[in-house]
Amino acid sequence: MEHPTILYKQEYVWRHYQPFLQSRGYMLRPRYHPDWVASWTYNGKESGRCEDSLFNPFYHLIDARRISDDTMVCLKLVETKREELPIAIHLSSPSLRSDARNRTVPVLDVIPLPDSDDYALLVMPFLRRFDRPQFEFRIECIEAIRQMIMGLEFMHEQRVAHRDACRFNFMMHANKLIPNGFHPIIDDSHTGVNLSAPFHCHTRMAVAPVDYYWIDFGLSTRFATQDACYLVTGIVGQDETVPELSLTAPYDPFKVDIYQVGGLIRCLIERYYDLDFLKPLAFTMMQNNPMERPSASEALDQFEGQDIAFHGAWRVRYSEWFPLEEQNLSTNVCVAKNYSICFFE
Repeated sequence: MEHPTILYKQEYVWRHYQPFLQSRGYMLRPRYHPDWVASWTYNGKESGRCEDSLFNPFYHLIDARRISDDTMVCLKLVETKREELPIAIHLSSPSLRSDARNRTVPVLDVIPLPDSDDYALLVMPFLRRFDRPQFEFRIECIEAIRQMIMGLEFMHEQRVAHRDACRFNFMMHANKLIPNGFHPIIDDSHTGVNLSAPFHCHTRMAVAPVDYYWIDFGLSTRFATQDACYLVTGIVGQDETVPELSLTAPYDPFKVDIYQVGGLIRCLIERYYDLDFLKPLAFTMMQNNPMERPSASEALDQFEGQDIAFHGAWRVRYSEWFPLEEQNLSTNVCVAKNYSICFFE
């Protein structure tokens, strides 16, 4: 199948800002340069064998290279009037960043746009799905879940309710795991085009510790004081099974986070046969009555009460079939699930 020789509509914004981003120290792939001509129209190759045929499916996200050190980063277009920008900046402030429990994605840079006060660009590390590649040892799953709950506890201490603490908002920094890097669109390939070439990847245990991060605060709420009334309304997030979500009846968003993370742990239990010892934790976190769910600190205490040394060193067995549809994820997430930097509104 031949690829189109012009950009898709959602890509125009990145071609528009390419010269500006280059002046700010970030280089987009050749496809987004103003003078781009599809390489397969003149090099004699099939379009599928040309890197510049790989398109970006999101208008608000793109990969880039930081020119100073050639590090791959993620650029996210965010509205300045929404809470996402101040929450992300607050959680990445130096005083909070120094806390090892802070598992929120680092903000490397904030770029105001030259022609709009309504939007700005967040620059963050380029991450990938936390479960790609698959876990090989129980201790790898355990460490991911530890950082998952620890990061939630930290956010809640900062009076930030994530409100979409689900599978595609928990990501992994794979710089040690995949030292040769991976393509931002075809994430099981180093180049994106030579798909038959070996993909070199270490196990997590071999390069531990691996960093995991919570991302995407587009739905998050930060409460001003500890005395604030921690209630919200709205039916939001990837997990449609949260029982108390309502457009009219106020609910506690921190308890929703607990339920969502419990659901994420349950998904891992279903995916890997050897994590049954975590079922009581997931069950407790997913109680229908929000008042019966633990706090993030209590969930972490329950998790750390497990005999980690006993469970950790064994290899995990996993099911080749994973019932993604049973997770009740919204359609837009399911469609885009294979894109490495899945940040969702």
